[in-house]
This record gives sequence, C-alpha cells and structure tokens, in this order.
Amino acid sequence: MDSFEYIYGQDLAINILRAAISKEHISPAYLFSGPEGVGKTKTAKIFIQAILEKQINHEATKRKIESNNHPDLLWLEPSYMLQGKSISQRKAKSENISMKSSAQIRINQIKEVIEFLGKKPFESERSIVIIEDIDKMNESASNALLKTLEEPNTGLFILITQRPEKLLSTIRSRCQIVPFTRLIDNDVNKIIKKSNVINETNNISNERIEELIAFSEGSPGKYLSNLQYWLDISNDLDEKLEIKLTNKIEVLQLAKEITDKLNLEQQLWLINFQQNRIWKKENNSNMIQKLEELRRQLLTYVQPRLAWEVTLLEMNFSN
Repeated sequence: MDSFEYIYGQDLAINILRAAISKEHISPAYLFSGPEGVGKTKTAKIFIQAILEKQINHEATKRKIESNNHPDLLWLEPSYMLQGKSISQRKAKSENISMKSSAQIRINQIKEVIEFLGKKPFESERSIVIIEDIDKMNESASNALLKTLEEPNTGLFILITQRPEKLLSTIRSRCQIVPFTRLIDNDVNKIIKKSNVINETNNISNERIEELIAFSEGSPGKYLSNLQYWLDISNDLDEKLEIKLTNKIEVLQLAKEITDKLNLEQQLWLINFQQNRIWKKENNSNMIQKLEELRRQLLTYVQPRLAWEVTLLEMNFSN
C-alpha cells in the first residue's frame, strides 16, 4: 500500500502517477486538471513525496513538504498586490483581507521559478515546481512559463487548475494531463468521516448535511468550505430565510441581521446557497434572478443593507 490509497474516487489519475513512479518514467511537466476540492493538491503532495524521499528519510521528507520547507520544492499560488507587496491568496483568505482586484500568477513569480531551477538540487535528483491555480496567470507570466517549459532543464513541473481551457494550448501540449473528476456522494461521505470536522456537525440535522453535500457537487473540499460557511450562519437566520415573512418590519430586521453578522464573502455564499435551495425545491427562476441581481449589487459596492432590504421585500411581498 502507498499513500495514494487515501485518495478517493480518482482511479485514473492515481494509476497514471503510480505507473510513472514504478517505471521511473517521470514526465517533465504534469497538468492536474479537475474541479475544485477533489484532491488535486493532496495528490500532488503524495506524488512529489514519492519522488523526493529517500527510503530512509520518509517522515522527514513528508514534514518538509507539509511545511513547504523542502529545499528542492518551490510551491507557488496566485497573489495580490497590497501596498506594493505581494500577498498570497491563501494568506489573504486566512487573515480575512478583502481585496478588490483578482489574484494572479505574476511575472515576478515565474522569474522566481527560473532562478530556482537554475540552482542544483540539494537533496534529490531534481527540483520540483508546483503552481496552483495556474489558469490565473497573466499574459506576461504565461509567455515566460511557456519559454521555461520549452527549455531543457532537470526540473519537474506540476501545474494545478480547475480551468484548463484558460491556459495557452502550447502550455497544455507540453504537459501530461492527469484528470480529476467529481466524487460520488459515497466517496464524499468517506472523506468527511475521516476528517476532523465530523464533531462540528453534531448540531446540524442530517437533512442539512445532505443538502450541503449535494451543494458541494462531488467536491469534499467544497463541502468542508461550505460547512464552515454554514457554521458561521445561525440556525435562527436560516429559519427566517426559509419561510415567507409577512411583516415588513421583520424583513427589514432580517436584512440588518444579515449585514451585521456576515461579511461580504459570507453574504455572497449565502446567495449561492439560497439560489441552489430555491432551484432544488421550487425551480422558481424569478426568485433566483432577484438573488442574482442582489449579488451584482453587492459586487458593485451598493450599500449592502439597502440591497438586502429591497431584495427581501420583493421576494416576500411580490405577487
């Protein structure tokens, strides 16, 4: 058995990587392509661990990879510019930093890759570069990466994406595609049961858990994210959203409660969740469209409370 046994529902991807390891025929570049949250990043870590580790140093290699502290590994992700400094999208999210622009893979990050590959590996036979959300490269970064892929070097690239169609076709053609797919609900449940969040669901009904799993569309990663969003929303707030309010004062109070308790990201998630719920239960395109207009208003920085008041009044009192 190897660590790939902990990856569920991705047999084709795992077979490709196991064959490469067993035959010692590692391609210069791989493109891990598939939906969000289905195991691409976890699989990449297992794959590079098998490549980097010496048999006598298994745990040490694993720790270095997990802490992103291996001298022969460069792990990049899209970044924002904040006051002239680069900040990763993961750090921005963990520190709840709101950014108006989109995160990008920038030319300076590709220059960092070129510099990294120009150095001799310290502990292994090759250097490894992993770039997450590679589809978020800007044009200059894309051209620089293509040139780097075309030049002979001893490095290994693993590019991770949800949207391969946004990459230059010449970049895709230089990579071995490793496809990832959405998981069936049974596999999602297996992963959830093995995760450390299972205790957090004790106060959530089975019906709601099943609703969150369905909303996650076969992605355990999205389920865990959706669960966290759900835990941030009180049951009282959800109950008010599920029923048709008959008192306009209650509607205005609900709008205030939403904007007082939830930040913009949480509000946008709530809109997605409500749209999915309405579509599943009622297939009411008019209500879905009203929520879509609310989303547009929030993203264009209309006063949030006013936008919610107007939308909730229309949803509860329109004929």
